[in-house]
Amino acid sequence: MRRFLFFDWLRVLATIAVVTIHISAIFITANYYDGKSSWLTANFFESFTRWCVPIFVMISGALILSDKREYTYKSFLKKRISKIFIPLLGWSILYFGFYFVQGRVELNPILFIQRFLNNGISVHFWFIYMLLGLTLVSPLIKLMLKNATQKDLTYFLVLWFYASVISRVLEHLVDITFNMELFFVTDYVGYYILGYYLFTYELPLALRRFLYVGLVVGLLFTFFLTFITTAEANGSFQSFWYGYHSPNVVLASIGLFVLFKNSHYINSKKLPSIPHFINTTSFGIYLVHMMVLKFIADYFPGLWLDTHSAIAIPYRVFITVLISALIVLAMKKVPVLKSLVP
Repeated sequence: MRRFLFFDWLRVLATIAVVTIHISAIFITANYYDGKSSWLTANFFESFTRWCVPIFVMISGALILSDKREYTYKSFLKKRISKIFIPLLGWSILYFGFYFVQGRVELNPILFIQRFLNNGISVHFWFIYMLLGLTLVSPLIKLMLKNATQKDLTYFLVLWFYASVISRVLEHLVDITFNMELFFVTDYVGYYILGYYLFTYELPLALRRFLYVGLVVGLLFTFFLTFITTAEANGSFQSFWYGYHSPNVVLASIGLFVLFKNSHYINSKKLPSIPHFINTTSFGIYLVHMMVLKFIADYFPGLWLDTHSAIAIPYRVFITVLISALIVLAMKKVPVLKSLVP
């Protein structure tokens, strides 16, 4: 299967971005009026990285749904599910054990099972559960795509944009809920198919230019709308415009994907050694980085540089990504552990 370099670049940026989001959270959830400068800087980092989850989903959709190889249900699920479920289960055990050592949970198998089934082990695992669900329905989506035209998929995406984006905005701003049975086109399945759509079809130049403007507008709107609504709420953090289905984040995500796909420079340059290192350890970095964050904060707080967010956030991101990547690299060399970092 041909390798498209822009996927690698996007994966690297999204990996760094998701770590940035989790590190910025401690600054952004503080009251705005307790430290305006630090809060605004954290808001900048958050606002300009919210596209990371949609981009991850779009990359998965583009690669998995465009794969024309024929699989039985058994072979497809065996190949795909093992790469998601085994790491999810393995890392859930590791995180639960880590929290037990910290005295945060009891060593109780029933408690572990309950938390595992209810996505209660670690806050960032929600993405893995979501990806697991998308993978399970992928054979059915591929059947739909086999007979779908571009017009069919455009119709699907219009419905998704209404059900998952417009309806949320209407409910948030004017408390209007026009309920219809549109679960088939809601939430992350839309991003999943959107990734396939943008990868498969060439968009007209005029539309691409519009989307590039949308990228900038989306980033700026995320920053300013979050700032304005938070300031109006007496400094209490307001997260609506950070939502992965807010129109501003959707615009930024689409614009970034299309920009990288159509950049001749990006698609003609192989990854340098450091981005390549991050790319090959990306999934593992996502899985382990929250443990690294908690471990450093609890046991080596001196490493954290308790200073202004403009310095603390990029420094902590660098440290976290570096340590996480090295852990993943080491695990890949151990036969049993390498299945946890595919």
